Amino acid sequence: MTAFTLLAAGAWPGLVLLALAIGLGAWCSRRAAQRTAAALGPRATALVGRPAWPRLRAACALLAAAAAGIAGLQPAWGVAAGGAPVADVVLCLDLSRSMAARDVAPTRLGAAQQAIERLAAAAPALRLGLVVFAGSARLAVPLTGDTAAVATLVATLAPGDAGGGGSAGGAAIEVAAAALARAGAAGGCIVVLGDGEDFGAGAAAAAARARAQGAVVFGLGFGSEAGSKIVVPLASGEVFLRDAAGRDVVTRLDLAGLAAVARAGGGHAERATGADALLALHDAALAERATAQALAAGRAAPAPRFGWFLCAACLFWMLRMCLPERRR
Repeated sequence: MTAFTLLAAGAWPGLVLLALAIGLGAWCSRRAAQRTAAALGPRATALVGRPAWPRLRAACALLAAAAAGIAGLQPAWGVAAGGAPVADVVLCLDLSRSMAARDVAPTRLGAAQQAIERLAAAAPALRLGLVVFAGSARLAVPLTGDTAAVATLVATLAPGDAGGGGSAGGAAIEVAAAALARAGAAGGCIVVLGDGEDFGAGAAAAAARARAQGAVVFGLGFGSEAGSKIVVPLASGEVFLRDAAGRDVVTRLDLAGLAAVARAGGGHAERATGADALLALHDAALAERATAQALAAGRAAPAPRFGWFLCAACLFWMLRMCLPERRR
């Protein structure tokens, strides 16, 4: 939900008058009760009955007045009918060898591919771009509304397709920020999908520069902190990747490193826990940012919600009227 705002905040003096009217009404009620008691004396209770539900009636009156006062200020949140603003998102997909690890099913890259496919199929009002990186980074798809085509391309990728060894996360963020700027969406979002391993200090610096340009960087980690060996398919079968010393390479999810990069970019990072992880991030943060930007720029209007408060005021007042004033 976008930030709560008051479309008629300048009408606040009316709340002061409303409070004075409530106080005056309460004073008049007490004076009337005193005059009745003085006129009838000890026979007052027998003749007119005992007061019934005094506190509940008073509470209903106060709640009705408060709800009506809030309705008069015209509260609003969300976006008015006409469609949600388009979220501009560039995905930075890690294609380093470590993404072949199988500590998540089917592999780290396979889980990331499923998450992107789910986002492309379920998220409305979205423009996607794609940057792939390993030892270097390149723009694979500029921002486009054809999210299905992005998902189709992502499904064909494999570890090592970006070329070179290592994980140039900083270069990927710089390419993504440039892609947003070229598309006129410098205030969009960048989501790094990878294991965070070997990103280096340059990634946080690149995220900070992207933030200075108006973008926000998020991270989605794939893998486990326990780590896994890296499977390398060969014509004769599968073997584990080994280092120069002949030892099996063990790769681990560096969620702390990925979170540091995201914080530098004004966002946050989390571990992917299922195929809906990227879609959940979109619903919780990416779409919310797009809506806030559209409202700030005047491209969208906040949805007025005063009717809810006005309805509540009527219900409270009706309840007060249904409660008997006196009991014989």
